[in-house]
Amino acid sequence: MIRKMREMAPMIMIVIIVAFVGGTLFLDWGMNIMGQGGARSLAGKIDGTEIPIQHFVRLVDMERARMQEGGRDVPPMQYRMVPSQVWNQEVNRILLDKAVKSMRLEPSENEVFEYMRRNPLPGLDTAFVFQTDGRFDTTKYVQWLNTPQTYRMYPWLVEVERQVSGQILPGMKLDALLKAGVFVSPSEAEYEYAQRNNKSTFEYYKIMSKDHRSDTAAFTDKAISDYYASHQSLFRRDEQADLYFVKIAKAATAEDIEMSRQNLIDIKRKVESGESAFEAEAEFESDDEGSSQNGGDLGWFGRGAMVPEFEAAAFALEPGAISDPVRTAFGYHIIKLEERGEPDSSGDFKVRARHILIKDGPSNETIDALSDKAEQIKRAMAGKGVVDGAASDPTVALDSTGLFKRGDLPPKIGYVSGAGTFAFSRKAGEVSDVLDNESAFYILAIKEKTKKGLQPLSAARDQIVEALKDSMSMNGAKAYAEKVLERVKGGAALDEIKEMDRNIVAGAAEEQSVGGFIPQLGPASKLAAVAASQPEGAVSGLIEEKNGYGIVRTIKKDAPAAFDLNNNPQAMQAADMARTQGRQAAYGEWFKELHNRAKIINNVDKYYLD
Repeated sequence: MIRKMREMAPMIMIVIIVAFVGGTLFLDWGMNIMGQGGARSLAGKIDGTEIPIQHFVRLVDMERARMQEGGRDVPPMQYRMVPSQVWNQEVNRILLDKAVKSMRLEPSENEVFEYMRRNPLPGLDTAFVFQTDGRFDTTKYVQWLNTPQTYRMYPWLVEVERQVSGQILPGMKLDALLKAGVFVSPSEAEYEYAQRNNKSTFEYYKIMSKDHRSDTAAFTDKAISDYYASHQSLFRRDEQADLYFVKIAKAATAEDIEMSRQNLIDIKRKVESGESAFEAEAEFESDDEGSSQNGGDLGWFGRGAMVPEFEAAAFALEPGAISDPVRTAFGYHIIKLEERGEPDSSGDFKVRARHILIKDGPSNETIDALSDKAEQIKRAMAGKGVVDGAASDPTVALDSTGLFKRGDLPPKIGYVSGAGTFAFSRKAGEVSDVLDNESAFYILAIKEKTKKGLQPLSAARDQIVEALKDSMSMNGAKAYAEKVLERVKGGAALDEIKEMDRNIVAGAAEEQSVGGFIPQLGPASKLAAVAASQPEGAVSGLIEEKNGYGIVRTIKKDAPAAFDLNNNPQAMQAADMARTQGRQAAYGEWFKELHNRAKIINNVDKYYLD
């Protein structure tokens, strides 16, 4: 029994962590090791609780390591977001922990034991040692929980007990308190009922503002400066940087691609000579992550399932044969046909095949050559000046990112480790070391930096022009919509309006509820609400939405059964939904207020710019 429980312990703890993170009010249950040691750098402070940077770095590293378990390929942007996610988890954990303690929601020992008795951990309920006649035996489990030696032998169980006592049960009590204060009035339930069951059939017409865009030349300098003067709150910005950059793509050469083909020829020879197995070579050599772990097995497939070049080669093979290298958009493949199925009544058949893919990519020699090239350009930019230095190599182009603020990804570049740190720690004219990501090498230089505060008109100009274009586009859409409205009120049919202008979004919705989803209009559309509120046969006025103007003609209205909380199941369901939404809103408002009252100092961006 003891050996079995020890083997189960790591699995059980992983399941507990996942379940607690996903299924309780407490979003993170990392151990609170705050307050150790003397003065040091801080990731931040949350209502006086210090988060040492060393502790925070460990949490970030643990989360990043978890993301990469099993060799998973983590997108750079997702990897980059980890520090802010960990910070938010720490804020939530500490604020909730303080709130629970201040409200004295700590459970008794009996409550903790009863919870653990009623909620055996995933894995324990199927463990052989707790089974009687193939079923989970509560008596054996309770006896195990009641044995003091159990907690000495399995320290992870002490941690589980601590989490139940310190977080799970207090969280449940807090949740119950908040829910107890939620009262749904009959009118709120009736409103939810109407949203779900008041249905109408209507025609709709929508004129999109994007179809009435204006020419930039239509905006005068005076119009731009007037907008800037009257909307200055929109142009207050944090510190920003604009980077020059040279990009040198990590592209495969013709020689690299030919090397991939020769590599596959060598692999085919090894397999056919018996020196190696196709499956082993696929697992080790193939760049197809979806099939390499299965020895390159693609399963059964018919014609049309693969790209034409691959399909032609696969269907031409005899079972057991291996193709010569086949070129597709993905790179070079060799294909081994495992089986050929029997033809069906139409003569079509399926095959089962394996493949090894080598994607087009630069060789180590090419990467080294590109790195050397980048270093030469960097030295030229540092010695001759950014513009002249970049111009010394005609094969590259100098570009700039445009202004971006601290914490944002540099436009046109995306995630490049070190770019953010360089942008906000260096002065104008300075040139970076050679940086790189999976796709390219980069040399950066500071083009411009702006201080925190009001953007100058020159920097805000493009944004102002876009705002003026949006405003003028809405005006143009409104003028055009008024013409459409005249046609609709004049009795024009749906097809006539569609024929008038193919850009008009037009259609018919049948028995559509106010809160329902309409494919061309989205969920809970204003147009559906107006259609349900006006009489049958009526045509609405112009209905303004964020991206244009709409018109509806109500064809038919279907009134639901009378709202009766005692005898109408749909009414009772609506009341339950309103109550659930109220409870969710109550918790959201409570936590928002808790967060607003807290004094939070966040220094994470100072340490994690990349």
